[in-house]
Amino acid sequence: MLGFRERVAELKARVRAMESPYLVGLADGTMTREEFVETQIQFLFAVVFFSRPMAVLGARIPRPEVRFSVLHNVLEEHGEGKMSLSHERTFLELLERLDVERAEVERRALWPEVRVFNATLTGVCTHDDVPTGVAMMGIIEDLFSGISASIGESIVARGWLGADEIVHYATHEELDVEHADEFYQIIEAYHGASERGRYQVEQGLELGAYVFLQMYRGLWEARARRVERSVGGPHSLADGWYLDEAF
Repeated sequence: MLGFRERVAELKARVRAMESPYLVGLADGTMTREEFVETQIQFLFAVVFFSRPMAVLGARIPRPEVRFSVLHNVLEEHGEGKMSLSHERTFLELLERLDVERAEVERRALWPEVRVFNATLTGVCTHDDVPTGVAMMGIIEDLFSGISASIGESIVARGWLGADEIVHYATHEELDVEHADEFYQIIEAYHGASERGRYQVEQGLELGAYVFLQMYRGLWEARARRVERSVGGPHSLADGWYLDEAF
């Protein structure tokens, strides 16, 4: 029987995140700059949302010494209290460096590929078993570390930005290794405690890898889509997206 870390390594080897058509198409030039920017506008809405189900999950962990590491991740998503360094703001800065104005972001309709991802995180973190939610969030953070590095390298290689201009992805390349490890430290105990705990954890690992990589596949397949909306503000009451700086 595989130990927890071995189980994570086996899953990562099996799903082969770096072979995602999104990352391959970005690296080999199949994806145009316009297509990349359009899909990254959509990814912003996942970035904005990500801390919310994480905060709910943290609140469901009964012991404060265990809960703290999840809530610390939430704090880091918000720039440790300095909102100019929050992940939402650093991603908006990246889009601006790619010549995307915020008014242009506001005109975009939310794609179902991203909404499914956000809704899955909400459902699991709110209603499912806590070990399943923690494992799901942990593997997403883990996979995003490598994906961030790949996207950042491709942006530079394609000549769209210089290495010193890459924000957000440069941070996540290292930070998400730490975030994943904090989640993993929580769920190692669940994984080794009982057959039931092991099953809950493995369900979360499989679901997290699937829904995250499926979103990238969906963005790749829909990269030529262009959908604008006639209303502003949040895409739903749940997503937390506001363009107004007052929020």
